[in-house]
Amino acid sequence: MKIAIFTETYLPQTCAVETQVLLLARSLIRMGQEVLVVSTDVESDECYLEQHTLFGPAKPADTIYGQTGQRTKLNRLKDFIDDFDPDIIHLFTFCSVGSLGLKYALSHDLPLITTVQSTHDISEGFYGKGIRRMIGKRLCESTYRKALAFSDLVTSPSQKILHKIRPLCKHRQLTVSPLCIDTELLRKKETEDSNYAAISRRLGITGKTGVLFVGTIGKDNGVDTLLDCWASVCKSLPKLHLAIVGTGPEYDEMKSKANLLGISSHVTFAGEMEREKIPLCYQVCSVFFSASESDAMKAAPLEAIVSGLPVILPKSSACAEVLVEGVNGFAYDADTNLEKILQNFVSIPPEKEVAMKKLVARTMSGLTLEEQTKSFLNYYALTQKHHYKTAEKLE
Repeated sequence: MKIAIFTETYLPQTCAVETQVLLLARSLIRMGQEVLVVSTDVESDECYLEQHTLFGPAKPADTIYGQTGQRTKLNRLKDFIDDFDPDIIHLFTFCSVGSLGLKYALSHDLPLITTVQSTHDISEGFYGKGIRRMIGKRLCESTYRKALAFSDLVTSPSQKILHKIRPLCKHRQLTVSPLCIDTELLRKKETEDSNYAAISRRLGITGKTGVLFVGTIGKDNGVDTLLDCWASVCKSLPKLHLAIVGTGPEYDEMKSKANLLGISSHVTFAGEMEREKIPLCYQVCSVFFSASESDAMKAAPLEAIVSGLPVILPKSSACAEVLVEGVNGFAYDADTNLEKILQNFVSIPPEKEVAMKKLVARTMSGLTLEEQTKSFLNYYALTQKHHYKTAEKLE
């Protein structure tokens, strides 16, 4: 099968969509499928093909992706896509590249599948002021609505998102899809003590019990609320230290907020970290803590559990669906005593922490990237079946 995947940005992976596409594409190729990832490159003025990835020119933009394709130049990508001759089009984003993928699918009458990772990107993923922001947002919303209306299959890792977008999909088929995570990398344990020591220093948790958050520092991840929660408990739990890994549009603002709350000595903003080092962050910390109430399924809590790290999540978050209360984590709301939950992780004896992490990891022991990819292959087959069956009816 020849699969063309459209995503606004691709490398390096700085957000969940990019990571999802990278893992899915690599796994599909490993399983014998042909894949073309269509994306953009802000450092190039020309279209070019590199291995299985096709890049079009982009320019910096005040969006969640930090760039947007130059729409007039993106049209040059069509010849490359023609040469690939895809069997199916898969959309992951809805800005300039998503618009190109949608138009290509419709003009060539190809099966179309759309995966909605987050609705925040469409509604709140445009920053700054002025007419450019307004035009960019309207174009994105238009592509998004058309994609939902014309796709043969619409998927999302989140049940909450599927419920929200159902009215826009009319009679289209909707289904929950996996959020691909690199289970092999996450389950590979570090053996060098020096690496543990180095990452502990970077997270600021040397001699402390590490409480970890990983994600984009933006509104959808609720870091402002996380800091408020942390301010209410950290001074009574001095052995705990919060490490925030990631960057984003609110990075500087959140660092300033930590100072204003008087908790800067209890929080480390570790900044952006290489994907290869993220599993080590999960290994050296004792618990993952998030305040995000997003409808989107986030990769980091799933990665944490696969790594053996228990999670503390809001009950209203999409990721709370994966919780086994008291086994791989805890769900909380405004009435929950967070201090009591966090107290469980203060100064855990090493042997008890090892046993705890084994128990947590066991709750997702059956999850593999290969099985997640097989799910998408089934969805591609279903997309083709629905598309051509609809075509037969029209004839």
